[in-house]
Amino acid sequence: MVDFHSKISIIIDGELRKSGNKEFAQRRNRLIKEEIVSYGVKTSEIRKIIKKHWKKHQGLKATENCFKIASELISTKVLDDQMAGIFLLGLSSKTFEIRDISKLKKLIARYIDNWATCDAISSEVVANIFKGSPEKIEILYIWAQSGNKWLRRIVLVTTVKLKNKIENWNKISSQLLSLFSEEEESIVKSAMRWLKKEID
Repeated sequence: MVDFHSKISIIIDGELRKSGNKEFAQRRNRLIKEEIVSYGVKTSEIRKIIKKHWKKHQGLKATENCFKIASELISTKVLDDQMAGIFLLGLSSKTFEIRDISKLKKLIARYIDNWATCDAISSEVVANIFKGSPEKIEILYIWAQSGNKWLRRIVLVTTVKLKNKIENWNKISSQLLSLFSEEEESIVKSAMRWLKKEID
């Protein structure tokens, strides 16, 4: 028997498959420059599909349900599904507090493995959480020292997205940036340059 969470994620995946375009998938893959699987659905269409289900299924409004469905989508390692899961979490984070940050961290560490999904979850989810709960910003200092390069990049991209949205942004961003003085990963270094430009 398929439960509510699996049923919704299967339906969303099916709609994404039908909306895919192989040529667009190839162009996107070249842009991302990572080994990814993609149906080739444009970001605007993914958002449209997710917003439709958000309005249609009241069960999604429960944070726990939303997180489980989003996790199922992100775990597929199909870029379009992953983006759909991220946008779903983004809708949830605007109306509910994702209390268990450790669950989000595990989800990121296990399944986020390219800059597109990394930056999307930074701006759509993580930045929303810290904007609404600035007292939790200390978590970024912990993530900055993670052995996972995508968590480290998330710290930097999230900080960029929080500009003009939290107090003491300049101080916080400079402190966080200082933690990356020995960074060697190019994907993280590019985010460092991005943040430096925002500070200057």
